[in-house]
Amino acid sequence: MKKLLEFVLFSSIFIAACAVGFCIETNILLGLPLNSFSFYCFVFGATLLQYNLHYSTKKIAVKNSERLRWSLSNKKTHLFLLVVGGLLILFSFFSFHLKHFLILGCLAAISFLYSFPFLPFGKKRRIKDYGLLKIVTLSLLWTLVTVWFPVNTLPVNGLLFMFVFVKRFIFMFILCLLFDVRDIEIDRREKINTLAVMLGKSQCYTLSYVLLLLFLTIAFLQYLYVPQLTFFIAMIISAVITFIVIQRTKKSNSDFIYLAGIDGMMLLQAILVYLFSLNL
Repeated sequence: MKKLLEFVLFSSIFIAACAVGFCIETNILLGLPLNSFSFYCFVFGATLLQYNLHYSTKKIAVKNSERLRWSLSNKKTHLFLLVVGGLLILFSFFSFHLKHFLILGCLAAISFLYSFPFLPFGKKRRIKDYGLLKIVTLSLLWTLVTVWFPVNTLPVNGLLFMFVFVKRFIFMFILCLLFDVRDIEIDRREKINTLAVMLGKSQCYTLSYVLLLLFLTIAFLQYLYVPQLTFFIAMIISAVITFIVIQRTKKSNSDFIYLAGIDGMMLLQAILVYLFSLNL
């Protein structure tokens, strides 16, 4: 069972499922029909490819990282999943309009530059080497892919869209911040001034709680604009469980806690919204 859990988490299959779940949640919150199967194949495949590309080349991680150990001993698995991700992207390309390819290219380029040293700026040649830019870029990429991308060709209520977009960005910022807290010693050693390095662990945890309250405030404003009580309840449950998981991270930096717990908050929120939507 543990080996299966390791495979699902460390192969990035789980995070790819989280991305698809968030895309589905967006359409439900905006009252729009779901996207095609090929669309979700693209999101799943692109996430799978990006994360496996990143971790297949990663050589530094937190002390006793089980994910790094798994990655170093499963290079062929990473390669296989890179091929699978690429094939899923190719399969789904035909479902997109031509105007989308420029945007997709820009998102792909940003994702690539996040992990690989091709920026022409001295020693800091990856986006992730710039602390504040790193967390903003990663949070924004996730928000664009899971909020804007699923509905950009559909008629959308502009204000409702903004509520969902800002709320998603804040939620992703919280999750990314927690990963920065976990990596604080590595980033200090590598001289990457992340928000966690600049503020310290204690203040970052405080910031995460403040952002959770802001997340709930925006969810409440969304409820006032579109009175869907069940969705508001789903956001409250999501925030409460996220708070509990944050407390758990203070006691352990285990890859399982972060990948199943912190990343898992994305999938949990999507599942909650879907389940509550069944009662509308």
